[in-house]
Amino acid sequence: MRVATVDGLVTLFYDGSKPLYNSDLEMEWLDNSKYHGYSRIVDRWEEWDLSDDCKRYWRERQTWQQVIVVEGVVEITEFSFRYCKNIKRVIMADTVIRIEEYAFNGCKSLAFIKWSINIEVIEYDAFYGCNLSSVFIPPRCRVIGVSAFMFNRNLALFHVPQDAQLGDKLLAQTKLIKGSPFELDKYGCYDGSQTEEVNNWIKNINNGDKYSLHRACSSFQPLKEVLMPIVRNQGIGAFHIQNDMGITPSQYLKENPYTDMKEMDIVKEYLMTMMGELE
Repeated sequence: MRVATVDGLVTLFYDGSKPLYNSDLEMEWLDNSKYHGYSRIVDRWEEWDLSDDCKRYWRERQTWQQVIVVEGVVEITEFSFRYCKNIKRVIMADTVIRIEEYAFNGCKSLAFIKWSINIEVIEYDAFYGCNLSSVFIPPRCRVIGVSAFMFNRNLALFHVPQDAQLGDKLLAQTKLIKGSPFELDKYGCYDGSQTEEVNNWIKNINNGDKYSLHRACSSFQPLKEVLMPIVRNQGIGAFHIQNDMGITPSQYLKENPYTDMKEMDIVKEYLMTMMGELE
């Protein structure tokens, strides 16, 4: 492990060579938090009656603003970055296959993830309580655990493989699920267990031919070869058609971290093609 400043952010280069999580020091910290209230758990702990080792442990974890998972790492282990409140970005090498439970739980500043294209498993509570507004899960992912993205309150864009196994409460307490057609309980969870109907809704928010451009723009690594035939068929106005969540293809394309394409480039090519056809 090493730490350096990258793009103005204090960056931990995670190589998996040693565990970052210390259960004894975290337990000391959590035991103290019971007397101070959860709302202060990641903000005022310096005032608590903690050992010097515990304070050093948490001070170091609060310095990290970015995590770069280096080539060769296969899994991000459980609890590794839990409550690291200042981490804003995570960039994974394509060797990462698994993200274990609670790995980024409580990283309340985490707003951007560059996923490994080979990710297969995201365990329960892995990104609980982060600040993600858009999530584009790569196509090889087959398991996403219970509450994995719960309490990402700004989460409005979510793209997941059709054959992925989804855990309960996956999108509870997010902007996305509040616009769903399902009845929610007082905790913002589905009324009852997460049924196949709910899972199908999550996987097909943009289902139907009307929303084919939405799916193309929000897919993992969208291709111009896929977008252009849809735009030629539906017209450039399709970029501004809202889906059931009030989200347009333009928003998907803008938010998607896996494309260098700009909507205007697609529009220009469409117009040039149309002018050529009119001639």
